[in-house]
Amino acid sequence: MKHRRAVLILPLLALTFGLLIWPTVVLALRSFQSTGDILQASSAAGFSFRNYASIVVDPYYRGALLHSILLSLFVACGSILLCLCPAWLFVRKEFPSKRFLRALFTLPMSFSGIIVGFIVVIMLGRIGFVPLVLERMTGRPWLSGLAYRFCGLVVAYIYFEIPRATLTLESSLRKFNFQLEAAARSLGANRWQRLMYVVLPLILPALLSAFAVTFSVSLGSFGVALIVSKRFSILPVELYDQLIGFLNTGLAAAMGVVLMLIAFVVNYSMRNLGRSEEERLG
Repeated sequence: MKHRRAVLILPLLALTFGLLIWPTVVLALRSFQSTGDILQASSAAGFSFRNYASIVVDPYYRGALLHSILLSLFVACGSILLCLCPAWLFVRKEFPSKRFLRALFTLPMSFSGIIVGFIVVIMLGRIGFVPLVLERMTGRPWLSGLAYRFCGLVVAYIYFEIPRATLTLESSLRKFNFQLEAAARSLGANRWQRLMYVVLPLILPALLSAFAVTFSVSLGSFGVALIVSKRFSILPVELYDQLIGFLNTGLAAAMGVVLMLIAFVVNYSMRNLGRSEEERLG
């Protein structure tokens, strides 16, 4: 029986090694080299931290890294705040258009970053739909060009992350014991007290899990930024430019490793913290 289980798991192990472990190792080795092909991990150029130093020392690359982290933080927090109520509604209530509304919330997941970028330009560009409507209403084109600013990029990424945040929160909230909220209500707790002292502490693992997912996806996405990010840059876009435009595979690999490390640390920390909270409460 044990041998049969080992045979069944072999395809998964092969896929994990071929698509995750081996490419990661090659990428890490290449990040320490400044010349040579991306598959030539043992180039005569030797190993150095020059590429990583460039990311830290160069103000442009350092700013791109900072923009990426701040963008992911704002998007993760904004997605959770925006999607918590819909996820709670999907779990607690039954209404005729529930399936249609859930399908509507998951629609952005089927769009590529390029499509989302164009949507944001159409809605919040210099002559976008929203500024034109506001100009007719108030006489001034409010929010004109917002798509090309940091706030516009946050809005675009939040739209892109709505399905992931909603589905993650909904899946976790289905495990919530709503009898505890009812018990708090019967003991005289008002809505605010039930939210702060009962609901939020119990769903904190779900919030941390949603934060980890949305932060990681936002950190590595670049399709939206490729369209709308004109006044500043983020590290995934710089990685794309270095690899495609300048064929600088060493620096591009170093940028990829930095992004992977940040995503791994955030995911590992959030999930450990969530597990600790579950053990403390359970």
